[in-house]
Amino acid sequence: MKKISFIAGCLLLSLPLLSTAQYAAGDQEASFSYGRQSGTDIIRGFEFNRTPPSLDHATYNSATAKSGDFFLSYSYCLSRRLAIGLTAGTEFVSFGHYANYDPPGAGELMGSFKASVTTAAFELKPIYYNGRLMQLYGFFGLGARYYAEKLVSGENNTPGKTDDFPSLFINTQWTPIGFHIGKTLSGFLEFGIGYKGLINAGISYKLARKAKPVVAKAQ
Repeated sequence: MKKISFIAGCLLLSLPLLSTAQYAAGDQEASFSYGRQSGTDIIRGFEFNRTPPSLDHATYNSATAKSGDFFLSYSYCLSRRLAIGLTAGTEFVSFGHYANYDPPGAGELMGSFKASVTTAAFELKPIYYNGRLMQLYGFFGLGARYYAEKLVSGENNTPGKTDDFPSLFINTQWTPIGFHIGKTLSGFLEFGIGYKGLINAGISYKLARKAKPVVAKAQ
């Protein structure tokens, strides 16, 4: 607790040193990020029990590999306190479908799948603090998620997740706090819940702002 208080105090004391605005209306930024523990992972979307009507025993899925969440994003500052943006990304998952015969847990692998969850969303980004080298912000994202799977091995009629996991669905992200440090080439770290994960980190590049036309004054 003392360490957290010390770090928070140092950040507060440093704010006056970073008082020159980093972002202004018209600024644009492109970024690449990687996150872990997306909303799909948290609700165990790839692992569940199901008992098809045609079977007298339970079956279940179990994820064997998860890639994490890769995203490309673009943002545009409406003002030095508010930005809007677009993002698109995907997550890759491998999972097996097992028949859970007696004794419980002694599952027989019925099929292996590879799946992807692709998201495209609009984001609204309020900027809490806008300094010369550091930016504190949050954002809310709303978009669509597309799920696709492919049977890698097993019987052709092996049930996957399409009966329980909609192919097209709404996806969201709420990030209450994010830290952005740098100027033209920057790094950032975000904490939230949703399609970008509980923790999301990446790099961003500030695009050149369009120059305003100069109007000559009449002599």
